[in-house]
Parts: sequence; C-alpha cells; structure tokens
Amino acid sequence: MPEACYGLYGLQLRDEEVERYTVWVADIAHAYPAQSPLLAYLRDTGVTDGCGYGAENLFCPETKGLEWRLVDGMAYVTVREPRPEEVSEREKVFREKITPYIENWDEMWNGVIAEWSARVKPLQEFDVEHATNGELLKHFYEFLSFWYENWFKHFEWMYAADILFGQFRTTLQELAGITPVDPLFKKVLGGFDNMMVRFNRELWGLADRARELGVDGIFLTTDNDEEVLPKLEESEAGRKWLEEYRSWLKVRGWRCNRAEEFIDNPSWIEKPSLGVPLIKQALAKGGAFAVDFARLVTERGEAERELLVKVPEDKRGWFEKLMRCGQKAGVFSEDHNYYFDCWNMSMGRHLFQEYGKRFVQAGVIDQVDDIYMLMPWEIRKASIALERVNLRPYAKARREEWEKVVKLGSWEFKPFYGDIGKLGEVARKDPLMSIVAELPVVRPELEADLYGAASAPGVAEGVARIIADESHFRELEPGEILVCAATMPNWTPLFNVAAGVVTDGGGNLSHAVIVGREYGLPVVAGTLEATKRIKTGNKVRVDGTNGAVYILG
Repeated sequence: MPEACYGLYGLQLRDEEVERYTVWVADIAHAYPAQSPLLAYLRDTGVTDGCGYGAENLFCPETKGLEWRLVDGMAYVTVREPRPEEVSEREKVFREKITPYIENWDEMWNGVIAEWSARVKPLQEFDVEHATNGELLKHFYEFLSFWYENWFKHFEWMYAADILFGQFRTTLQELAGITPVDPLFKKVLGGFDNMMVRFNRELWGLADRARELGVDGIFLTTDNDEEVLPKLEESEAGRKWLEEYRSWLKVRGWRCNRAEEFIDNPSWIEKPSLGVPLIKQALAKGGAFAVDFARLVTERGEAERELLVKVPEDKRGWFEKLMRCGQKAGVFSEDHNYYFDCWNMSMGRHLFQEYGKRFVQAGVIDQVDDIYMLMPWEIRKASIALERVNLRPYAKARREEWEKVVKLGSWEFKPFYGDIGKLGEVARKDPLMSIVAELPVVRPELEADLYGAASAPGVAEGVARIIADESHFRELEPGEILVCAATMPNWTPLFNVAAGVVTDGGGNLSHAVIVGREYGLPVVAGTLEATKRIKTGNKVRVDGTNGAVYILG
C-alpha cells in the first residue's frame, strides 16, 4: 500500500480495510486535484458522517453510507453494508421514510431552501476582518456547526433523490424496457431549470449588459483579466456596469472556482475579477443563452406521453409519481451544489483566510496559506493567545507531505483497490456510488475508442482540449471538445463554449451529464481514461446518444 498523504490523521486507506470491504473506488469527481490537509480532514468527517446520517435517516436497506479514505491524496470510497439479517427490517422502515419525498417533493425541498437561506444569512454578513479574536473564535464554532449541519442536510436529501432516481430507472426498464442509453430516457429528464443554470443565465445577461452599455470592447481587448475592472472605472458606462455587477455579486458571489478546495481558491466576493473570463467567453461567443428550455420542455412532454403508453395501465399512476421524482433528482443535484457546496466552501474560505492573516502577523505560521496545512483543533488552540503558540512545525511537515502529491506533475493513482469485478454489485446497494463511479457500458458493435457510464444525447466533432483545472478555462475555444477528469458547478459556463464534453469520472447524476442535457450538448461521462487516451489537438467525435467516443486523429 503506498504511503498515504496526511496519514497522521486516520485518513489513509489501510491494508486491512481493503480486505474488509469489497472494493474501494477513486472518487475522481471530488478529489482532483489533491485536497489540502485542512479540507481533507473536514471533508472526511463531513462526508463520512453526513453519508451515514443520510442513509440511516431513510433506513436505506442495503447501505449505511459511504466510507471515505485517502491514498497519496486521492480519495477512495466504498459502501458500508448492513448485516444481511438487517436488510428485510430496514426495508420495512425505508418504505415509510421515503413516502413523504414521493408525495411532497417540491413542498419539502422549497422549505429546505427557505430554511437554509435564513440559516446562512448571518454567517455571510459576519465581518471577519473587523471582528475581535474572541468574536472570530465564536464565528469559527458557528461555522463548524454549519459545516457539519450542511453535510447532514446535503446527504439527507441526496440519498432521497438518488434512491428515487434509481428506482425510476429500474422501474422504467422493468415496465417499459427502456434503459439509460435509450434517447427517450434522456429526453424525459431534460427541460428543468435549476440554480446553476440560472446563475449562468444571469452571467450571460451581464455580458449582454456590457454590450448594451458599449463597454464590451474593454473586455474583449484587455488580455489581463485583472485590468478589466479598473478600466471600467474610467467611464460612466463602465461604472454603471460595475455597480450592477457588484450588486449581483452580493447575492451570487458566495462561490469559489473550485468546489473542493480552500487553498488558492478565492470567492467571487473576495476577488470579483474571477467572473471576467467567463463574461469574456460569453461576449466572444455572442448570441442567445445556450439552454433552449422551450425545445427541451416540448421534447420532455412528448417523451413522457410515449413512456406512459408503454407502462401497463394499472401501474401508470405509481409510475408517473416515480417519474416526477426521478426528474427532480437532476434538478436537486444542481440546486444543492449552489445552496450547499458553494455557500459552505466560500464561507470557510473567508474565515480561514482571516485566520491565516492573523496567524502570520503573530508569527504562528510563516505564510497565509499555511492555515490550510493545520487541523481545526490547532487553529482553535492559537485563536486567542496567538503570540504564545507556534504552529510552524505542524504546517511545515504537512506541507511537505501534501506537496509530494501536488507537485507530481502527472498525478498517477490506482483507479481502485479490491475486487473491481464486484463494483456493479456494490454500487447497486448505495445510489451515491452512481455519482462517484459507474463502469463504462461497453458496446463492441460501436467499435469506439472509449465508452461512458452515462451520457447526454447528441453527436459532435471537434478538436479536443484537455482542461486540468479552473486556471485553464480561458484556453477552451468555441467549438472545441472539453476533456477533463470531471466537471463541477463552476465549470458550467464552459458548456456555452464547448461543442461536446468527455470526462473520466461520473454517472447518470454527475454534473456533466445533467448540464449537458439542459444545454443540448453531447456528453460522455465515466470513461475512466479519457484524459490519458486523448491529447489536446486530437480530433474526436463525441456520440452522447450511444455513450461512445472516437479519436479520429
């Protein structure tokens, strides 16, 4: 077993755990690039405990949640299975627990949004910069409380959404013979607005507003993104646009460009210029916003009617309820990224950056981002009597360990540990595994170079562009094929630019597939090795209808 990154804190995958569990799968979608030690600890406790709560809240019959471990910076997940004799009893309770979600999904989810918006407001309004050390310490505990509440709420709803989506998919195949590769399946899931699409529609609107005010030329002729906003200050029209942009950021700016990291990852409120490259892309592409909801809604209605005809009449009422829940699972997946992930990460970033500045000033650590090499209890220890605490040795040792992974250049990691032949069996027990890892559906008759585990329909050809992380977003040219490990909410604007998308990780409820359906963009997700097999400059064909990718030259 390789030496595990951040191994002092019980996060490493041990040999005996590989033997005790059936298979551990690399969570490419949520652990690339390697997370800093602070986030690795907070995510381990948040995700593992949140999954446990979510699964137990519903008494999921065959899972007690996911277990999360690290090997050389890569996260691996597996399913914590109940004892065989527990399954039947859990099944009885589960049927009672899941019923309210089936009957009242919209009402319940809208209640969560209202509750969470009220819960987060005082935390976002707290002035970390001018707080006393004592006030900041109190806010620290309030944030940690929110952090863990967030993961509990996150997985309470994610298990409900993903279970109902899985039941819809299974029932559809049993009653109508329709599988996830069927175009009808993909159409019936399209045409639903969600928070992340609204965010990008608003961003597109800001680009249109720059054009209306006649300041679009400043964006398009200024190469350095950091110079754009100062240049806008020089004209009345530019200041008008900035006023509208800053007003928008007060509401939408609680997001970081990477949903899975604190370090070197400012929020849009902290660094407003982060929106500039995406506005530039919208201006360069021009035209209407990419999502044609009218067409998608029409296609979905036709697909729904066609599916219902295929279902036996005596089962249509139940099937239609299940179909509505399955459809809402995709909406939830994108909504929760905004309400849970973006808010959680950006507020944590603001808090820990302030601690980093104070710790450097007091000599506790050497540089601001050393704060991300520390554990929560170490931060607490130094939060009041700063001058009497020295955390440099802790930060130094952990940074050296972390940089072994980060500086590898080409990060090599095993895709799994254990018996990969049983992944399908294990994944069926816990619906969240469909987000982390689904095996590609290989169809030899297609003679493709790569196959996906899930896809969004359509076919596109173009030049491939490998995008490793957010710092390379601007390199994607209109009409190119985006190839990456996985996409996250902050990648969504690229769907306005790309002609198609191919990812290493992901399944039917992965971000790339959900957004691809709404944007009418062909996507093939879960290929496992796209970023290794495809090179920037290759011409490729993305066949999202059949879940296949061809490398043409």
